[in-house]
Amino acid sequence: MGRLRMDLVSARFEPIQANMSFPKGTVWEMSNMSEQKLSALIQGFPVKNIQGILNREISSIVFDSRKVKDGSLFVAIHGFKQDGFKFINDAIARGTSAFVTEAPIEELSNLNLNQDNVTAICVEDCRSALAWIGSEFYDRPSDRMDVYGVTGTNGKTTVTYILDSIHKVRNEQSGVIGTIHYSYGNTDLSAPITTPESLDINRMLHEMTERKIRQCFLEVSSHSLALKRVHRMHFAVGIFTNLSRDHLDFHGTMDNYKEAKKGLFRDNLVDKAVTNIDDPIGREIANEFFGDLLTIGIEQNADVMAENHKLSKTGSCFTLKTPSGSCEIQTHLLGRHNIYNLISAAAAALLQNIPLDQIDRGLRSVDRIPGRFEKVSCDQDFSVVVDYAHTDDALRNVLRAAQAFTSGRIITVFGCGGDRDRGKRKAMGHVAVEESGFAIVTSDNPRTEDPQCIVDDILEGIPSSMNQGKDYEVVVDRKEAIQFAIQQAQSGDLVMIAGKGHEDYQVLKTGAIHFDDREVAAEAMRRVS
Repeated sequence: MGRLRMDLVSARFEPIQANMSFPKGTVWEMSNMSEQKLSALIQGFPVKNIQGILNREISSIVFDSRKVKDGSLFVAIHGFKQDGFKFINDAIARGTSAFVTEAPIEELSNLNLNQDNVTAICVEDCRSALAWIGSEFYDRPSDRMDVYGVTGTNGKTTVTYILDSIHKVRNEQSGVIGTIHYSYGNTDLSAPITTPESLDINRMLHEMTERKIRQCFLEVSSHSLALKRVHRMHFAVGIFTNLSRDHLDFHGTMDNYKEAKKGLFRDNLVDKAVTNIDDPIGREIANEFFGDLLTIGIEQNADVMAENHKLSKTGSCFTLKTPSGSCEIQTHLLGRHNIYNLISAAAAALLQNIPLDQIDRGLRSVDRIPGRFEKVSCDQDFSVVVDYAHTDDALRNVLRAAQAFTSGRIITVFGCGGDRDRGKRKAMGHVAVEESGFAIVTSDNPRTEDPQCIVDDILEGIPSSMNQGKDYEVVVDRKEAIQFAIQQAQSGDLVMIAGKGHEDYQVLKTGAIHFDDREVAAEAMRRVS
């Protein structure tokens, strides 16, 4: 291959291997990052065409044109609502030095380009480019620490919290990036999405390495896998929990959803893996993965197993059987589904050579996970629990967990999100009525949909033998539904408020409002006490 001229105006950029060194001792703020050559950031990435010079200093990477500053590289990704190409002129006006686009080079004539000031880079996939460039800009941070990627329909958040607990007993700081928050060191950020964009992940991982944090536990959603948010990341351990119906509004079919989840192990560098072989997709992953692997299970004969498990209202106990020996585990976490989460985390820790006694102490020390079977107490003689369960499988799991220690009725308050997978609404309605003594159908986050229409979809899953007023009730307003449930509760009952968990907002057609199931429940209990 001939040498690439750095002043080339229009050319095909062939992949070249780059190994850049990131300036050490810098901090996370993009404004404080040392400038890097555009040519170095894109070396190794397949580029279709380039217009302009590559010998430019890049001070920051952005995918939101409003954040462009002098010297920025703007990556014009396709969002859910907007195409970044439409904002290239805005980025240029704000001082971008270069931009990346999927538009063919002949379409760039309509832009306000000055080749002396702005370089255009045409690629096949902007999201892959963003992941690549972000990784290079931050000196490939996933290569400089142990990143654990946790994927599956349910259990991702809990597994990351358990792993964090194991490392805390070792006096080690960790990062946690997932549904509840993005947390590392003294940084604690709200989480607008489960898995951030690739640039944001690389930025946070880099800051962790600067703070000497050596491991991060990352929830890897199916959306993030499909949208290349973890593209080119290096995972020390990949963990698969389970698969049940969810997000088909995005993926279209269960097969697409399955393949997205499996993509963590297929499309990324994953050194070691943990997979649940009680789940058929977990068995597929086990058969297809060629690195170091530990299987987990309760029913199937696995490498890491939970035997002799017992469930109670105060937690669970079981024998943890591993290739490194066995030990008796007692935990505050409730339900059979949490036993799977515990042994998944234990297996991941074993793969990283953490001693079994430290794993034991880490599992025992897990107390409360926000919005995951979280108890709300105001000295009442019945129980109130808030849980994030928003699929039929998750709802079934938490209700069966509650049945193990509830002497009275289980009263379930639940709804389904608007503008999301309609197909799971019937299934959730069926599970709620089937597994509860009394169900109250209400709103979740209706978004732009009419809440009553969502309720109507849910009711289609309720057997015709059930009687409204006896087996279930419809209370569309969520606050009123929670109040009604608590008014119905008697001694020994348990009120399960499902769907929103840790969320402190509700998304309506008119926008988001503050709404926390835990706060509403506590207020309602004070009124009846």
